[in-house]
Amino acid sequence: MAETTLCRLAITSRAGVALTSGVVEQSADLLGLGAADRSRLGTLTHELVDAILREAFSGSDAIELELEVTRVTGAMRCVIKDRGAPMDFGRGGYPPRVADLIRLGFADTLDVKYEARRGNRTELTKHLTYTSLTSDADFAAAMAAEPTEEVPIGPDGEAIVDIRPMTADDCVGLARLFYRCYGYSAAYASLIYEPERLAEYVEAGKHVATVAVAPSGRIVGHLASTIEDPTAVTGRVGYYAVDPACRQLNIGLRVAMVHIPRLLEMGIIGQFSETVTVHLGSQRSALHNGGHEVGLMLARQSADLDFQGFQEDQELRKAVVLFYIPLGVTPHRDVHVPPAYREVVARIYRDAGLDRGIVTDSTREAEGLATDSRFTINLRHDTGLAHLKVESYGPDFLVALQQQVAQFLLNRFDLILVYLPLGNPLTSYFGAGLQELGLSFCGVYPEYDDGDVLVLQHLNNVKIDPEQILVASPMGEFLREFALTDLHQADSRQAMLSRSRAHMARLFDAIEEDSPALPAPQPPTATDQPD
Repeated sequence: MAETTLCRLAITSRAGVALTSGVVEQSADLLGLGAADRSRLGTLTHELVDAILREAFSGSDAIELELEVTRVTGAMRCVIKDRGAPMDFGRGGYPPRVADLIRLGFADTLDVKYEARRGNRTELTKHLTYTSLTSDADFAAAMAAEPTEEVPIGPDGEAIVDIRPMTADDCVGLARLFYRCYGYSAAYASLIYEPERLAEYVEAGKHVATVAVAPSGRIVGHLASTIEDPTAVTGRVGYYAVDPACRQLNIGLRVAMVHIPRLLEMGIIGQFSETVTVHLGSQRSALHNGGHEVGLMLARQSADLDFQGFQEDQELRKAVVLFYIPLGVTPHRDVHVPPAYREVVARIYRDAGLDRGIVTDSTREAEGLATDSRFTINLRHDTGLAHLKVESYGPDFLVALQQQVAQFLLNRFDLILVYLPLGNPLTSYFGAGLQELGLSFCGVYPEYDDGDVLVLQHLNNVKIDPEQILVASPMGEFLREFALTDLHQADSRQAMLSRSRAHMARLFDAIEEDSPALPAPQPPTATDQPD
C-alpha cells in the first residue's frame, strides 16, 4: 500500500510539546491500536519530542519542529523533523528510559539520524494490530488435525510442485507451513502469523517471495527477500521454510533457483542471508545457490525460536552465518580495513570473488575529520538488537562510541552491532583498537547502503555455546574460529582495561590518603612585605 500522511503538527514553542500525545493517540485510535498501545506510544512520543527540544534548541533559538504521523505498510510511523543543532543521543541527549521503552515494546523501532542541512530526523514505528493466528483456536485445531502429506515424485525423481511468485492469497497457507516447521515459536517471523499484514507487505513489494505448492494446494516451500527501499541494489533473503515432510527432496534449492532470476529483473545485484547454525540445511542451500560466508553473527536469534526436530538449548540465543549471494555485476571498491581484520576481510573478499582493493593504514594522523562524530541509531523491540551505524568520524569518536555502546548495555539490548564504512579511510585509523570497548568481529556486508561496511558486535551478558554453532564449509569453520577467538580477546582486553582503570583509581585514592597535609598558608609578616 502507498504511504499515507494522516496529520502534521508544527511546533514553534515549548508549550506545543503538550499537544503531541493527543495527536499521536488519536491517530493511533483511528488506525485501530488498542488503548494501552495508544497511551504508551503517545507517552514515548511526548518524551522524545521534549528531549529533542532540549538537545537541539537553546533557550534563545527559534523552534522549528514538525511531527508527522503516517500510515505505512503494516505500521504507524511518527516522524519528528527539526532544524535544530545536530543531536548526540549517545551523550545523554534523551532520557535513558527512552531506549528501555523501545525494548519493552512502547514502539517497535526507533531510528535516529542527522540529515545535515535538513536537520535531525527521528522515527518511531509501531506495528498495527492485526488478527494473529497464534490466538486463533480454530487455526490451532485445524493444524492439530492436519494429516502429514507426502508430495508425489515424478518420473525424473523430483517432487511434483508448482514453483511460482507468492501472492497475497497465499498468506494463510504460508502460516500453515511455518507452523508445521516451527510451531508458534518463530517469534522473528511474527509477520507470517498475521496474514492481513503480510498481504500488505506482499502487495507493496517489500516481501518478495517464491513458493512451492503441492498438487493438493498445500504450500511446502517458501523463500523471500525483504526489500525495504525500492532504490536499493541489495536485499535480505530469509523466511526460508520447507515442510518437514518434504525435506531431502531439494525443494528449497528449486525454490531458490526460481527466486534469484526474479531479483535480477528488479535490479538487485546481491542478497544477504542469515542462515541458522542449529542445522546445516539453510547454509547448504545458500552455498548451492552461489552464496559466500561473510561473517558470523553471534546471538542473533532469540532463545524463543524453536526448531522442530532438532536438539538445541532452549535457554540460549543462537548464532547465524552471514551469507552474501552476488547476483549481478559488483563494482570495484577500495576498502580501508583495520589491521586486526585485514586477513579475515581479505579472505572473505577472495572467497566471494569480489573486486576489492584493501588498504590498511592505522599509523598516520587522522585527516578529514568532521567536527563531531555522527551515528545513525536503530533500536528494535522484536529482536532485542541495537544497531549503530557510523556516518562520520570526529576527534571525539572513541569517547562517543564508548558512550553509545554503554547506553545500549544499560538499556539491556542483547546484541549491539556497530557498522563501520569501509569506503572511509578513517575506518582503518579508528577501527584499530575497538576490542578494548568489547567489540569483536562479526562480518562484512558488501554493497550495504552505497558501499561495504565492517560489522562489529558486542554481546550484552549473553551466553553462547560454541558446540551448537554448526557450519557447512571450511570457510564457515574459519569464520567461526575467528569470530570466537576475537570475542574472547575482546572480552579479555575489556576486562583488563577495566581492571587497569580500577587499579589506577585505587592508587590515586591511596596517594591522597597517604600524602601529608600541607600547612595552611600564613599571612605575611612585616619583614615579608615589599619595600
